[in-house]
Amino acid sequence: MTVLDLRALSTAVFGSGANARSELTSWDAAIRGGLSTTRRVGVVSLSPGAGTSTVAHQVVRAVAARRSEPVLAVDVSPGTPGLAARFGAEPVPPDDTRASARTTAEALSGLDLRDGVVALRPRDAEDAVGAWLSEAAPIARFFDVSVTDFGARHPVVDLAACAALCDVVCLVADARRSPAEHARSVVDAISGLPESPSVVLALVDHAREGDGVARALATGADHPVVAVPFDAGLAAGGNARRSATRLAVVELAAALVAAGGSAAPGRTA
Repeated sequence: MTVLDLRALSTAVFGSGANARSELTSWDAAIRGGLSTTRRVGVVSLSPGAGTSTVAHQVVRAVAARRSEPVLAVDVSPGTPGLAARFGAEPVPPDDTRASARTTAEALSGLDLRDGVVALRPRDAEDAVGAWLSEAAPIARFFDVSVTDFGARHPVVDLAACAALCDVVCLVADARRSPAEHARSVVDAISGLPESPSVVLALVDHAREGDGVARALATGADHPVVAVPFDAGLAAGGNARRSATRLAVVELAAALVAAGGSAAPGRTA
């Protein structure tokens, strides 16, 4: 006969829930924390289909829901639909007022503010770096957080140039071992750029195989690794159907906001 340990049973039944609440509180606080300068987050992958735009969309929503100031969502992805389309924003032409903006009102010229998000899709985004520098750079400083969807970029061709525009790079990859390890192999090159961006690895479980690879890659890593469950509800900008997905998105958003440096009591610029 087995003796039932009520204390162990209580921990087994309620412990994980308590831990999840504690982690959620911590992540929530990290997202809400004050920032001394704009946190420029870039979301990028090494191959199409990794889920870059979906991840960027969910991160923007998570941050916007927890901060009082609008989030700038920039879409220079070569894929469709990209980040801007998920927020219902159409491509916009260059705007002289935005280009020389000195106030937040001028930075918003020709753009819409919806649910705490200002989405920008330059009309000509074929040159992602050029489009970002001409369209996003002049207005990014008026936002606490900007998130750019760079889509899929090649490690030899344009990944470094895109990453150099960011304080934090969210590198999105399929959670299976081969693509995950491929993504990990470029982390040091990204963080070693002269601009020294931080890197967060987001592994999306397209194959529904669990988070084993993510946990393995996180062991001993000096950068955050976040496992994101596959969720059919996120297709075409929808809502997560699983609580595990919602938690993962908040964890990822917190890692990205916190990775760019320590928070300050309040943002003044």
